[in-house]
Amino acid sequence: MTGRPGRVVAIVAMGWALLAAAALPATTHAAEGTIGEPPLTDADYFTFADQVAAELERSWRPKDGMYRTGARSIDTICNAAMLTIFATSAAYGHIGPGRDDVRAKLLVKKLTASPPYYTDPTAPHYDKMFHTPGWTSNMEGGYVDMDKSIDPKVAEGLQIAYRTADVLNLDPSDLQAIRDEIHAVSHVPFFRYPLVRLNQINWNAELYAYDDLVNGDPTLLRGDYREHVHRFVNGFKTPWTSDGSTNVGPSYRFIYQNNAPADLSRNLDSAEYANMTLHFLYWYDLARKAGMAPLSHGDIRLLRGWVQRDLYGYWAHSGFMNWDTGWSYDRWMKGKAWAYAQQGLIAIASSRTFVQRSSEPGYAKYLFDRGLRLYEHLGLEPPGRPWRPSAQLYGIGSQGAPASKMFWARMGANAVRAISAGMGHMAARRPPPFYAYDADIGRLAVSSPHYSTAILAVNRGKVPYGGIELARLYDADGDPIGGTGGHPPSSFGVLIDRVRGGRRVLSTQTGLHADPRRPPIILTHSPRGRVTRQKRLATHPDAGPFSTLDEAGTRSAGGVQVSSRYRFRSSFIQAGWTVVRSGGGGSGLDRVRITFPTSARTGAVIEAVRRDGTTVVLTQGARPRLADVREFRLRSSYGSYVVQLLGHPTGTLDVLARRPQRANPRGGPTLALELPAVGPGGRRRLTVRIVPSSDGGTSALETEPAPSTTPFPAATPTVSPTPADPPPGG
Repeated sequence: MTGRPGRVVAIVAMGWALLAAAALPATTHAAEGTIGEPPLTDADYFTFADQVAAELERSWRPKDGMYRTGARSIDTICNAAMLTIFATSAAYGHIGPGRDDVRAKLLVKKLTASPPYYTDPTAPHYDKMFHTPGWTSNMEGGYVDMDKSIDPKVAEGLQIAYRTADVLNLDPSDLQAIRDEIHAVSHVPFFRYPLVRLNQINWNAELYAYDDLVNGDPTLLRGDYREHVHRFVNGFKTPWTSDGSTNVGPSYRFIYQNNAPADLSRNLDSAEYANMTLHFLYWYDLARKAGMAPLSHGDIRLLRGWVQRDLYGYWAHSGFMNWDTGWSYDRWMKGKAWAYAQQGLIAIASSRTFVQRSSEPGYAKYLFDRGLRLYEHLGLEPPGRPWRPSAQLYGIGSQGAPASKMFWARMGANAVRAISAGMGHMAARRPPPFYAYDADIGRLAVSSPHYSTAILAVNRGKVPYGGIELARLYDADGDPIGGTGGHPPSSFGVLIDRVRGGRRVLSTQTGLHADPRRPPIILTHSPRGRVTRQKRLATHPDAGPFSTLDEAGTRSAGGVQVSSRYRFRSSFIQAGWTVVRSGGGGSGLDRVRITFPTSARTGAVIEAVRRDGTTVVLTQGARPRLADVREFRLRSSYGSYVVQLLGHPTGTLDVLARRPQRANPRGGPTLALELPAVGPGGRRRLTVRIVPSSDGGTSALETEPAPSTTPFPAATPTVSPTPADPPPGG
């Protein structure tokens, strides 16, 4: 086969000509400081990549011709990401820390050598993902292991370098090695149809595309790609194996392990793997141009439903994932997983074939851009610390320095991928408030320009939080202001204890370990009316923009029933609880407390604003009567929210001390509102309005018309992503 690097050299040459004419002055030098708000341009994306390259500079080892992460098992993937940055910068004529032609050439030689390129017929030890030839996870020393995610990312960097060969001055031997290795790896049985790792066809699809872009061979895109996609969509309705499960649940939530029963704890949901897998859609237009027959209307309908559920169920306006996963701590809050998941947004932004609304590519770009902004924001916490985000997002997990370096490299590569996808020339549209509802597991994800939150009633004993209350609360900037996933008492919810003996009777923030027969929460008002059952693979799933959204759930135990209702609006959440004690079961009294958490290891402040306008600090020991309070202000490390009391509740209040939890390590003190004790036949109610701040403080809270004091009436119903001659990077 003969390669055709010249077909992109023309694009590169054109880029240099434009630079010489000062037609693109913004892309010639990285801007100082950080990137701005959406829409980001190519110059902004390069600025972001420059910051990553500058941060990783200390990890470059000239004598080795590679970056060292501190862990051999991630060196290959990190160096491949850096090659993607350098080669893309060269292709577009960028000048800055993210452009190093000499280093790019060194990385090409290193990545095409052995190791990591492995051709032996067997591995020295058992490796469930072994294939030959292929790329190993390590770049030096003996064989460590292989993974399906390594090969396409190495091939990505190599194919961009190949298509920018004249600028990088690659040797003929380098070009031949790139052609031969990408072709060989893409054709190994491990990546050929019908083989696939679980249902993650994205890795296979990416290799097929690079073989076409480098070798001009569209065979795999025309054939294997379509077969994979068609079978994947059929798997929405019918399991691939007799003892397995479908690829998605009835609401299109992603099922990770399709070779196991659907009720496996790991199959609860998987925001990160859903978005990694969805990236295969990015190559659809390229495959069509290569001569692939189009998918059927039925397949496209189902894929559009999946994309809609993905976009609105797994993302927040801050650019962070609205993240629940049956993988629990194995994947949850790991920076490298968030970075990979961002490629799902690139796919949605780049392809109009699979969206329900013409505005959704612009929404996806906005969320992607905000994610890069959030990454920078995380790197500046706390103030004065060097720009260096941790792979342990929000302090959760045990990721070390090597994982952080891989996280940085992946995010930098995402920025230049956005350039190759043409996103620097796209309009970004800030989405309206949106939601996604999975009735079968009682999951409701909600995001607005002012906050993001979720309810997860079923956790299958795997997820370390859950119940019928808000599982977390983040502000507009993506900062936790009401916990990341706490459990009682460091969570939202109702606690019922016996006054005599102190025995816990009921906690509404406790997740169900098994899927119930009926939805554990329902939508009493939504864009699709009242929703009390799970729809199966609906053309228009319960996911999308909303103006009004109301939810209700109930928990019962020990003769006590608690009804919880939430009303979601753009700038506030209205919450109401009704506690009912049955007439029988003894004469004892129940203690009723409703809790509101903060997020701060130190320095959290909880204030009460009395009805006369004066303010007292509860975290300094003040304890006014509940009847005298108008609202509470809960200030966390980087944001705050207000709890406004609706009506005139009576009772007492307290501040519970900070209790560190693995899923909520930055959880601060918790406000507890105690209503009068309830005896047999008794009833207690509390309704509040939760107003997250939009500016990191409480001075400029967004407001909407005041709600009724009877808040819950009776429930009633440059370039396109895949042009004929794609830009460098596909």
